[in-house]
Amino acid sequence: MKAYAAYVDRLERLLLDSSQTSELIHKAAIEAALDGQPSAELRRCISIARLRSAGAFFTGSSMARRAIETGLGKLPGDAKVLDPACGVGDLLVAVTQLLPWSSDLTSTLADWSGIILGRDLQPEFVRATKVRLALAAIQRAQFQGALVPGVRELFPGLTSGCSLTEEELFESASHIVINPPFTLIPAPQDCEWGSGLVNSAAVFMDRCVSRSQTGARIVAILPEVLRSGSRYEKWRKLFEKRVSLAKVDVIGQFDRHTDVDVFIAVGFLRKPSGRTTSAFNWARPERPSAPTIGEKFDVSVGPVVPYRDPQRGRWHPFIHARELPAWSTVASVSHHRRFAGRTYDSPFVVVRRTSRPGDKHRAVGTIVNVTKAVAVENHLLVLEPKDRSLAKCKRLVKLLHDEGTNEMLNRRIRCRHLTVSSLTELPWSE
Repeated sequence: MKAYAAYVDRLERLLLDSSQTSELIHKAAIEAALDGQPSAELRRCISIARLRSAGAFFTGSSMARRAIETGLGKLPGDAKVLDPACGVGDLLVAVTQLLPWSSDLTSTLADWSGIILGRDLQPEFVRATKVRLALAAIQRAQFQGALVPGVRELFPGLTSGCSLTEEELFESASHIVINPPFTLIPAPQDCEWGSGLVNSAAVFMDRCVSRSQTGARIVAILPEVLRSGSRYEKWRKLFEKRVSLAKVDVIGQFDRHTDVDVFIAVGFLRKPSGRTTSAFNWARPERPSAPTIGEKFDVSVGPVVPYRDPQRGRWHPFIHARELPAWSTVASVSHHRRFAGRTYDSPFVVVRRTSRPGDKHRAVGTIVNVTKAVAVENHLLVLEPKDRSLAKCKRLVKLLHDEGTNEMLNRRIRCRHLTVSSLTELPWSE
């Protein structure tokens, strides 16, 4: 990230120049430095591949403001606000709008320095955060000239390093604001909820909540897969044993450069318990008292992984997602393969698992009605009517095609694939 240092040097010069004049000549430059410019400069300096490997995607001022407005109210006088993965400080800059103002700029910076804590692995990002916080104070002061301490003296609670190794850092914070990295990493050896490659945001949040003090308020911007992905169901249950969730705000795409959907989670740290005491539902069904698709159909994932499963067992008609006609009935299948695992008797409905917000239809269905047992690829969800009727399958396809179902799925799950639970929890209508 050394290529980013030249831009941070420019920010420091802007801070020095702005602190020595009461004129408005630097107004536009300060506004740019506080609103999107750091992200643009990072993309200009660093390749997208390196940014992805480091998880270095900044929150952005608009999303940061939304997170702080959603999750934080008036801060108490003894507040300590921590961002354990601060990047260039977008969330902390948004927090400054809630901080008190002293009689002059120098005193204000000293007061803010006692409130704000943060860590980031990249020293250049920490330096940028300090400068931007000081620029935010100058902007609040309406550009009144004042002597600003050197960057090293500003905000001593903001340093470079790994926050996950500092237990005392979390224990001292009354409020935690965070947008952790979203990269895939190997699950830690002590991970209770997953194995193999897992999202680093889930690991980061585990460390945060296990080390924070009871009563601390937490506001987190997290990838959608943690809210609605079936692989993270156990993580959600364990998370709620430590955090009393107050709100989940589904946002949508992180930004136009980052094709990941996110949500904001707001809650309070509570004493660890052996059970989940919160009644909060991360992805609440639209009409929980109404009949659901899961009451009318058995839903499962197609079991055939074409390039992994051996060609053994009996020959079966084989269906896969690429060649299925949407919203139609398949009465014959041209592809066959050997398979010794589970097969399905007609009639049933298959839905393509690959699905994303913005698609015209999230759950694209096809009725399968053939005479032999069918092997189904794992890129398809299989919905078998419990009454074994073709009429129920036709009703389901019509329901999936409805725009209301599309809207419900967009609110329910914004991952790039559908899950069994996202379909079973949909309301059923005759």
